[in-house]
Amino acid sequence: MNCIWITVDSFRQDHIHCYRSEGTLDPTGDSLRVHTPSLDRLAREGVMFERLRSEALPTIPCRRGIFTGRRVFPWPDEPPRKGEYITAPGWRPLPEEDVTVAEWLSEQGYVCGMVADCYHLMKPAQNFHRGFQSWQWERGQEYDMWQSGPLPEGYLHRFLKPGTQLTPARARVLEQYLKNQFHRSSDEDFQAARTFRRAIEWLERNHTHERFFLYVDSFDPHEPWETPAQFLDLYDPGWTGPQIIYANLYRRDELTAEEHHHVRARYAAECSMVDHWVGQLLEAVDRLGLAESTLIVLVSDHGKIVGEFNHYGMPPQDTSLALNAVPCFIRHPRGENAGRRFGGWLHNTDMTVTMLSLLGVPEKPHMDGLNVWPAVCSGNEFRDHLVTGHCEMVAAWQDDWLYLGDTQQNTSALYNLAEDPHRLTDVADRYPSVRDDLKAKVEACQ
Repeated sequence: MNCIWITVDSFRQDHIHCYRSEGTLDPTGDSLRVHTPSLDRLAREGVMFERLRSEALPTIPCRRGIFTGRRVFPWPDEPPRKGEYITAPGWRPLPEEDVTVAEWLSEQGYVCGMVADCYHLMKPAQNFHRGFQSWQWERGQEYDMWQSGPLPEGYLHRFLKPGTQLTPARARVLEQYLKNQFHRSSDEDFQAARTFRRAIEWLERNHTHERFFLYVDSFDPHEPWETPAQFLDLYDPGWTGPQIIYANLYRRDELTAEEHHHVRARYAAECSMVDHWVGQLLEAVDRLGLAESTLIVLVSDHGKIVGEFNHYGMPPQDTSLALNAVPCFIRHPRGENAGRRFGGWLHNTDMTVTMLSLLGVPEKPHMDGLNVWPAVCSGNEFRDHLVTGHCEMVAAWQDDWLYLGDTQQNTSALYNLAEDPHRLTDVADRYPSVRDDLKAKVEACQ
């Protein structure tokens, strides 16, 4: 059996039709019905997992878990690396002692390829390409130091709200992104298009191998939120204001209602763009006769804050359904459990273990995840709670409860997400036994 694993960055679960057909769960504006036919297809043809939470955030800690099946949180004692501008806990290279999925599958006779535009994987000494016989990096996302030519006078301000005051430090991500994308000549040059086209080309050249593993990592729909017009027109046709593609420069109350809607539309458009290119990859699988021999896995690392808590981006203190609930699908080549929705709690590391088990290879050493497939088949319970970490924030998830602790401020809160999906009211004092039980689960994990 072959495997294609797709990681899409920053994809909110409520921006996928099959997860929430009534539209986005968003208190800051009218609900948007996001167009995602390709992911809806995966839900029909595979298993849709409703409660995946990455055990360690953000980008690099999560992928360490995916690449190894080994937990990253609680945070190991690792010194910062020279030259790395992100110093979040867990944001380090793959440890030398870990055996990666690609290394392990290569030992089992798989040809392993990686196509990625998530530039964090490719920084010096990160080592996420370890074990792959083929790896391709589509340059240009966000703060990837790729192009250095100066922007034309006034060009940056096309992408800013009038009157925005920027220091060089605040402008650096947007400015570098615009430098990287300045010479784009067609819709085919957008990052998602380039990344998935390269993945399709890899399949076309490598599908005759006896067994292959293709890992595709799309940084979209991570900001900056820029798409071809056909996708933006689905949600905000006729916009004539500034192209606010990098809303992280603002707080929600600094934008007008119309500007905020434009920002939300841009994120929805990115989700639809990525969905379109996932569909192109699935069509290539069908065209090459691989559907009945290839396992498909699709996950995201985290969601995105799009105006909630007066923010844009992913501040750790905004741990919530918007930031932590993500899509997750497995499509089995024999159609096993097709159309099933699985409501048990699971980590990203569980998906790694499950994938290796379904491929039928020997168990890889040093994994903390659990194989969820027997629970999917039987309908039995899986995990009854999860503990996750994101910088200084630690969270426990159980039933409809979210316990949230701030390790720097030494504070904690409890929320009932069924009654309060936007995490507005701390009910710890009303439910002290629940608070104490979840606090104990956090402490046991640490």
